[in-house]
Amino acid sequence: MLGTIIKGDHIILRPLDKADIENRVRWFNDPDVRQTLIISERFELKKTIRWFEKIQADDSRAEFVIETPQKIPVGVVGLAGIDSTHQTAEIYIVIGQKEFWGKGVMIEAESLLIDWAFNSLGLEKIWAETRPENIASLITMKKIGFQIEGTLRNEKIVNGQRTTVLHLGLLPEDFKPAHKQPKI
Repeated sequence: MLGTIIKGDHIILRPLDKADIENRVRWFNDPDVRQTLIISERFELKKTIRWFEKIQADDSRAEFVIETPQKIPVGVVGLAGIDSTHQTAEIYIVIGQKEFWGKGVMIEAESLLIDWAFNSLGLEKIWAETRPENIASLITMKKIGFQIEGTLRNEKIVNGQRTTVLHLGLLPEDFKPAHKQPKI
């Protein structure tokens, strides 16, 4: 996985680098971005650097930066909990540069990563969790082929409030790529 670069039609996914940690922390702490996430934790630079150093040898994660062809980082996308036994993983995405919201970056990044996960990693299921009110994420995931597999009522506490979480799953036969074949 290290060194994998996935080129799409309008974006590039490249491995997360230590130099990207400051952007990652800023994006995950942005109040507008946080409204879409299922986290309460505030991100700290030193703690995130330690996390990054720890995951370098972790085969259960694949962390990418989403870049424009001009090398402008706009967000992160990744797989967590890659399970080679069950051939599953959880996908996550954060578009941190808000001027790229609504521009198709989310659907292309998720589509590229999912295509790579199914075809290069041999995964048989990708899953995700989102809040019911995260309409942009739900629309994007449904366009790609995700199906809601469950509603987990009052599942998490986010910012001191009980939050319902939707669990979505995607199988290879349901995948509707939103990109041309990636150039790896």
